[in-house]
Formats: sequence, C-alpha cells, structure tokens
Amino acid sequence: MVVVVLIEILSWTPLKLAVHAPILILAVVWATFVGGLVDGLIAAGITVWYYAYDLSSTGTTFPYTHETLRRVLIFACSAPAVALLVGLLKQRAAWSTAEAARKERESADAVYTSLTWTREAERFGREAERRFRAFFDPSVVGVMHTLRDRRLVECNQTLVELLGCDTRQELMTMEADRLFEDPTDYAGLMAEVDRGSARAERDIALWRRSGKPLWVRVFVRRLDDPARTVFEWSVVDITRQRQAEARAAALQAELDRRQGNQGALLQEIEGFAHAVAYDLRSPLRRMDEISQTLLAGYGLKLDAAGRDSLTRLAASSGAIERLVQSLLELARASGGEIRRNAVDLSALAQTIVQALRTRNPQRQVDVVIAQGLTAVGDPALLRQALTHLIGNAWAFTRGRPSAHIEFGETKAEGRPAYVVRDDGAGFDRAYAGPLPGAIQRLRSDDAWLGAGLALAMVQRIVQRHGGRIWSEGSPEGAMFYFTLGEAPGPPAASA
Repeated sequence: MVVVVLIEILSWTPLKLAVHAPILILAVVWATFVGGLVDGLIAAGITVWYYAYDLSSTGTTFPYTHETLRRVLIFACSAPAVALLVGLLKQRAAWSTAEAARKERESADAVYTSLTWTREAERFGREAERRFRAFFDPSVVGVMHTLRDRRLVECNQTLVELLGCDTRQELMTMEADRLFEDPTDYAGLMAEVDRGSARAERDIALWRRSGKPLWVRVFVRRLDDPARTVFEWSVVDITRQRQAEARAAALQAELDRRQGNQGALLQEIEGFAHAVAYDLRSPLRRMDEISQTLLAGYGLKLDAAGRDSLTRLAASSGAIERLVQSLLELARASGGEIRRNAVDLSALAQTIVQALRTRNPQRQVDVVIAQGLTAVGDPALLRQALTHLIGNAWAFTRGRPSAHIEFGETKAEGRPAYVVRDDGAGFDRAYAGPLPGAIQRLRSDDAWLGAGLALAMVQRIVQRHGGRIWSEGSPEGAMFYFTLGEAPGPPAASA
C-alpha cells in the first residue's frame, strides 16, 4: 500500500509519473499479499481513483470518453476483485499451512502417545512378568506347561530344583516324556485327560539328573487356549511321605508282631491262672472242710481262742479262694477282644446295687445313681468294673450304721468322667491321684483283703477302653474317677 501511495504522490509532482494499469494491479496484489485483505482493498480504491484521474481530460464538461470510461469501469471492478482473490488465496494458504501444522502436531502427539503407551505396556509387561515369577517360582509345587507335541513351554524354579537341573533353559530343552522314569506313565496320564477327565492324578517316579528317581504325585489338567492346547502339570514331592509310609508300615508290622506275642503271653497267663486256680481250690476247700469239721466236732472242747483261730482260718481260706477267682477275672480282663456297644451305665449300677441289697438286706445304705449315664464299650467288662467299684464302696462303708454311696458324672480336662463316691473308711490323701497309690494302701491293710486286686482289674479294664482312673481320699470317704476313650452314646438294649 505504501508503493501505491508513493505512485500517487509522484503523479502530483512536476515529474508527472504515469503508471500503467498492469503495474497498478501488481501494486494491489503486492499490497494484499503483504498487508492483507483490508490493505489490498484500500490499495485497490487508491489505484482506481488514480487510474480514473489519470484517464480524465480537462477542459470538458464530462472528462471521459466512452473508451476511457469503459477502461475506468473495468479497472474499478478488476482492482477490488484482484484484491479479494489474492486475499482469499492468502487466507486459504494460511489455513492450509495451519491445518498442515495442526496435522503435523497431531501426528507428532500420536507418535509420542504411541511411544509412551508402548513404553508403559513394556513396563507393565515386565512388572506382570516379575509378579508372575515371584508367585510362580517360589511355589512349593513344581509346575510345567507342555504342548501336545511334548514340548515344554513354561516351568517354575521349584521344578528345576526338584529335578536337579542347573537352569530353566536346560529343562526347557527336554521333551516332557523324558522326565518320566517310565514313559508309559506320561502316555497314560495324557490319555486319561484326553478322555475328558477334569484332572488326572497319579503317584509316579520322575527322572532326576542325579540318577536317583524322584517319587512325586502328579496332577495334570487340560487348558484349552484359542490358539493352542496347553497341559498344566503340578508336581508334589512325596519322598518324605513315602518314607513315612514305609516307617509306618514297619512300625505296624512290629506292632502286629508284638500284639501277637502279647496275645500269646496273655493266653499263657490265663492258662497259668486257670492252672493255679485249679491246683489251689482243692487244698483250700479241704482246709475249709477241716476247719468246719473241727468247729463242729471239737468246738466245745476248745477254748474261745481256739475257736476264734479256727473261725479265722475258715474265713481266710474263703478269702483266698475269692482272690484266686479274682485272679482269673483279671486274666480274662487283660485279654480277649473288646466288643464296643452303647452301654447304659445307670442301669448297670442299679442292677449291681440291687444284687448287693439282696445279699445284705440288713444294711442301711443310701445309694444315689445319676440317670442317663451312657458310654461306649464292652458291656461285660464295664459291668465287671462297676461291680468292683460299687462293691468296694459297699465294703468300705460297712462300719457305718447308715452309709451313702453315689454314682454320677463330672468333667475332667474337658471330657466326661464318671465318679463313685462313698462316706466309708477312706484313705490318707497321700495315696490320692493315680490308682496305684490307692491299690498300695488297700493291699497294706488286711481289713480290705482283695480290694486292691479288684481295683487293679478296674484299672486294666479302663485302660483297655482308652481311659484312665484316679482316686481322691480322706478319712471321711473316697472317690474314684474314671474316663473312657469313646464318647457316650445311646443306651443299648442288651446292656
């Protein structure tokens, strides 16, 4: 636009500079290109005014001829049109340049974003791989993935260590069936999985680099991937389990042998007890008969001391015969098979007390038996144990005109325990606790001849039922507690 103004100024100077139309159009184009559309339109207006002035004629009423007027009008239309065209072209070029720059920036941003995502994906992939390895490798179970063509595609560090390989790569180069001591185990497991089993399991021997087979429990399952079928093998080392099973089998064999020896020994003891009883009963009965004969035939000829000695001799022979019978019962209680059934202990106690009342109708004994006491055990042996416990309590209270005996239930170490209480002679607290103390106390007192052997029989019966027995005592009475190994059950009709 400055050039156009300069041309206009020069036309008014004495130089009378004249510029042709093409140059004016170029000036408009230049003004539009350099300054913009507004500058171009202003330049177009100035050049039109200049051009019209330059073609005008002075001294006439209308300064233009038809030809000059046509030229002025054409120029007046052409200059603004050129300015508009150049301005539009410039704007279009600017828009195209801006669009290209925008696309270039977007492309650069897309490349940067893609690279960033790629780096993030790689980082997340490495992190996922690290986490997978952190979970996969330290597992106590060896794991490997194989394809149908027996190629290993994955394994963890545990399996590498189990098989004694140096690296995972070394193990990955081997075919799966070579890891089995017997390749038919591999084929059998694959066939089982192919038949549709969710999981196949088998105890087999695997190859180990040291040459010594590794006994493991193998679990295999099929993982159907869209691209391929993968078989997952889980390997658990059972070497210690097999060693423990072998030791258990050896111990069981030794136990069976000792039980056989014990059974034979118990049979010998029972046979010996029968022989002793048979050999002693006849002399004891003979002694008792002689004592009774002496008392009947010569009792009046003897003084009181002699008659008392004979009476004591007869009583002692009877007590010894009862001890022999107790030895036989102890031998039977120590051997034979236990037949476990539900037993109503309350009903057994009632039967035993009724028998004692029948034999001793003159006794005044208050017996309290808790109802609903049950146990699981051998009915005959439990009857024998209760007979001795309640019988001892009955005997211990014979010095009281009015005695009290109780059979009930309590708790000991969270398990049900049964107790027989009496207010009889009792014993010193120093003998309380495990039963041997009470047995020792009773054996040291001739007044309770046979009671210690009876308690020994009770102890053996309780031990055979998996329980224990203990006592508490004082001069005011005694308490005998016992437990049984089986939980109480409903009463049996036979008991």
